[in-house]
Amino acid sequence: MANSFREPLQAILLGIACCSHQIDLAAKRQQSTAGHLQATVLLKTFGDTRVDLQLSEQARKDTELHNEKVKKNREILKRLMDCVIFLGKQELSFRGHDENPQSLNRGNYAELLSFLAEHDADLHYHLTTNRVFTGTSGRIQNDLIYAIAEVMGDEIKMEIRRAPFVAVMVDETTDVGNVAQLALVLRYVTATGVKERFVKFVDVTSGRRADDLAALIFRILEEYECCLDKVVAQCYDGAAVMASGLNGVQAKIKEKAPMALFIHCYAHRLNLVLTQGASKLKECKVFFANLNGLAAFFSRSPKRTQLLDDVCKRRLPRVAPTRWQYSSRLVNAVFENRVALKELFGHILDHHKEYDEDTVLSADGFNARLDDFEFCFLLNTFNGLFEYADVLFGILQTKSLDVQFCMARLNEFCDKVEQERGNFSDIYEEAMRASGGPSVRRGQRTAQGDLHAHYQKLHNSILDNILSQTRNRFQDHEMLMFLSLLDPQHFQTYRKKFPTAAFSSLTKSHGPLFDLPRLKTELTVMYAMADFEGKSPADLHDFLLSKNLSESMGQLYALACLAVTIPVSTASVERSFSALKRLPTLNWECEFDFKGSGNYMS
Repeated sequence: MANSFREPLQAILLGIACCSHQIDLAAKRQQSTAGHLQATVLLKTFGDTRVDLQLSEQARKDTELHNEKVKKNREILKRLMDCVIFLGKQELSFRGHDENPQSLNRGNYAELLSFLAEHDADLHYHLTTNRVFTGTSGRIQNDLIYAIAEVMGDEIKMEIRRAPFVAVMVDETTDVGNVAQLALVLRYVTATGVKERFVKFVDVTSGRRADDLAALIFRILEEYECCLDKVVAQCYDGAAVMASGLNGVQAKIKEKAPMALFIHCYAHRLNLVLTQGASKLKECKVFFANLNGLAAFFSRSPKRTQLLDDVCKRRLPRVAPTRWQYSSRLVNAVFENRVALKELFGHILDHHKEYDEDTVLSADGFNARLDDFEFCFLLNTFNGLFEYADVLFGILQTKSLDVQFCMARLNEFCDKVEQERGNFSDIYEEAMRASGGPSVRRGQRTAQGDLHAHYQKLHNSILDNILSQTRNRFQDHEMLMFLSLLDPQHFQTYRKKFPTAAFSSLTKSHGPLFDLPRLKTELTVMYAMADFEGKSPADLHDFLLSKNLSESMGQLYALACLAVTIPVSTASVERSFSALKRLPTLNWECEFDFKGSGNYMS
């Protein structure tokens, strides 16, 4: 029975062996095929490319796409900001009456963006395809304005923190809405020179007392993180509420900032000298009244203005006696166009039927006045004086110049006025040629032979008044005697004898700001070295910085900063008034809560 099972089992085993052999042969054939080899390679390399790395690669690609998108959106935002800065710099309005896409004029901002889009494919694509944020709405415009203003404010704060000293410059005016606006400018020194930064306009209609204005100035200084110990000067006009040493703003400021010297704007002072000094004389008052009447005659009628353009090819300054250089510009215009003006008035008289009675009457009076000896004499006199005054006005309105330099120019102006005494004969002869000679006026007791002496006395009186007014209005420069420490014209003298009086002046006014023994040593070194010769305080400041001496001679550098920080005039404040016409058109009540996505604000 055992044999009967053995044979089938052997057959089965033999079959299995044959199958196994066939399988081995098939496996060997399979191992040599391309598909098997590829599968083997994939098996052996499985795990070398990790899933997390594949996910990281996708993340990298997403990051690159995001960054590229952010870059493009930043460029778009930069275009929007450039438009805002351009319109602000050019003092142009932003909004239009009709900002619909079909409007022919959507306003300066939208039209400027549209113009740029014609030359910028990315901007054009953004404006035409983006439905979430195009950047053209009024709200976004205001947001951009406020954002740029905030950045500028932060930059000013940073400059003030770095500046050793600060001066406050304030003036007040009325805008087109009859609202009293206070303009404030801060002056200080940076590594690139003197800066006069306009800060803001503030409505002071409801509070114009000295206490209110002083509190407002303190609040603005605190807002701009200006320490009161840094405030070394304050510059205003001569109004009593500002300039009074007892209860004025300057006195209130000194209570908390005792080193803040009060500087009465030099340009205002000179304007007062020229408009009020000589006008104390009756003849001069009548002369300027006639000049103002002459300017008003043309400004009140378009027909007269057109005639002035046709005949004289130059207009007379509009009546604005409070503006600097108004009188000098008017005197010069009439002096240069006297003959043409006579022709103009002659034309009106010859064609009297074409004009109304007031025009003809005024023309007859002005024609006679232009032939009057006294008028011609005073016209020549003041034209010569104002030539020097115009140069001085230009100097006083230059922000980079220091007080010591301007005082030297004022002294030169006084010398020029004094020299005008020697020009009387030329002025008298010129008036004789223009008018035919002097005549005795009704009620005037002066004999014909004494008229020459009369006008020489008048000429001297005019010069004396201007000189006395100049000296009286600028006599407080004694408090600034310490500025002569940096007067390069005196360096050679100071080598032999140190300027003790000027140094004592500094000790009294700003002594706590300096290490005085160290400063005296550094001044002595400066006077002795040729490298410092001829350098004004501004030049000295730049020299010390460029040669890395601002730390080695730190006290001298601080004195140079102090000298150039003290302002001469409020010209920068006056220039800001031109921006007031835009205030009523701005939507100051708009709220802005725009929070840009990372694509726009990253």
